[in-house]
Amino acid sequence: MLELKQTQKLLPVLTQQLQQAIKLLQMSQIELVEAIEQEVKENPVLEVVEREPEEEIPPDTDEATEFLERYTSSEEYGEQETKEYFNYENVVKKTTNLRDYLRWQVGLSSFDSNERIAAEWIIENIDDNGYLTCSVDEIALLSGYEKGIVESALKKIQKLDPPGVGARDLKECILLQYEAKGEPDPVFEAVINLSFNLFQKMGIKEIAKKTGYPVEEIQRVFEALKGYDPKPGRNFSDDITSYVVPDVYVVKGENGFEVYLADDMIPELKISSYYFDLYEKKRADSETRRYIKKKIKQAEWFIKSIEQRQKTLYLVSKSIVKFQEEFFEKGVRYLKPLVLKDVAQEIGVHESTVSRITTNKYMHTQFGIFELKFFFPTGLAQEEGGELSTNTVKDLIVEYIKKEDKKNPLTDDQIVNLLKEEHNIRIARRTVAKYREMAGIGSSRERKALD
Repeated sequence: MLELKQTQKLLPVLTQQLQQAIKLLQMSQIELVEAIEQEVKENPVLEVVEREPEEEIPPDTDEATEFLERYTSSEEYGEQETKEYFNYENVVKKTTNLRDYLRWQVGLSSFDSNERIAAEWIIENIDDNGYLTCSVDEIALLSGYEKGIVESALKKIQKLDPPGVGARDLKECILLQYEAKGEPDPVFEAVINLSFNLFQKMGIKEIAKKTGYPVEEIQRVFEALKGYDPKPGRNFSDDITSYVVPDVYVVKGENGFEVYLADDMIPELKISSYYFDLYEKKRADSETRRYIKKKIKQAEWFIKSIEQRQKTLYLVSKSIVKFQEEFFEKGVRYLKPLVLKDVAQEIGVHESTVSRITTNKYMHTQFGIFELKFFFPTGLAQEEGGELSTNTVKDLIVEYIKKEDKKNPLTDDQIVNLLKEEHNIRIARRTVAKYREMAGIGSSRERKALD
């Protein structure tokens, strides 16, 4: 009985600590600084280490790439002086995009390799409201995948967030949201399946008479319908913009690419020597000492969690550089399809840890600043030679347009043919148009008018 009581007492504390560690993993740098400031306010034994002013070090010197030892000595963990890098040129815009959000979820879900590529075709044909604009047959024809694979991928996409995404019409959108709630309602289900279109043509009484359900039940179904979102994708607009600074720098050195954390903003913490001395030398009564002991344990866990966050960020970033080395050497066109599982297995952590640490984190490269999730693109099918990332295809389209005859610009259909002939890439014309518009490039007619 005594052992049971101890378990009940310790479990909530452990759970709370683990929850805190998980939250710290997925925080942005600004959120982490705010969390540290709040913890320092609430825990009197936590203190911020006052950093002495340091001499500016040019980024190409040996001192700029030295490794620090305040983390585990068993793992290679590097930091770099980054004060000189923090400027407004290193600020990048971040947009919320439905398709990118869906790709991220696909990377976390149980799609096999064929379904993953079919999912990319599906996602590229989902409009801003969240609806699939092409039929399964059309996608199967364009992608070269069997209809069954496309249907399987679509069913899995329709279980992603936001509920209702991937629907082909309003009725399916409502039913997908109904299923996502997980609250069975046989009357609602029956009325929607049998008489959904009648709500626009008939009154409540007529529908009740036609379906055989009481007027009150039909009225209840009608009221429930108002609670569903007819446009589930509308909250993911490219117009929502925020500004971010890089968390990680990738610098090319003599022995390849090196990874450095830009944690200059993150305060370094320590345990207050005053409170530690008060506890160790028993200079306070027993109740006060118990309180100090509790706060010291909380502070130690908090410091350890931050150190683990930084170590994980470093190891994940280093693994990304390893898998995407061609990108860091040559640019966006050489970005390869990559899934979170690959990185998780390489560094020995759970897939969810990689997902959390790549959330709201940005990497500075010689080609610009990119969100860490950018380095996990899905693939597009090719007739030969495996897969190509969507970012690579976008880059090819932009290059074709840069090199085109300005007096006779390439049409989207011509770009489709060029991609197929020169790179064995099968892609729909509407997808070319979408990628072109995402790059801020007008149609061939608009480009010719500007010439």
